[in-house]
Amino acid sequence: MPEPPENRRSSEDPPPDPRQDALYRMILAVLAASVIVGALVTLTGEALFGSRALANAGLGMAVLCLALYWVFRLLGRRAARRREKERD
Repeated sequence: MPEPPENRRSSEDPPPDPRQDALYRMILAVLAASVIVGALVTLTGEALFGSRALANAGLGMAVLCLALYWVFRLLGRRAARRREKERD
C-alpha cells in the first residue's frame, strides 16, 4: 500500500538522520550487548565449562559484533554529515 502524500518526503527534504531512528539505536544496542555476551563467553567458556571451542566461539562473536557495531556507527555518521551538508 503506498504512503499517503502527506507522509512522503519531498525531493528538497534532506534524508532523515538515522541516529534519531529507534531501529538504528536498537541495532546498536543489540550489537553492543552481543559484544559483552561474547566477551563473557570467551572468559568463562574454558574456565567454567571446560570447552575451548566455546571460548573461541565467544571470541569470534565478540569480534564480529564489534566490527558490525563500528560499521553501523560509521554509516550513521556519514548519513548525518550528508544531512548537514544538504541542509546548509
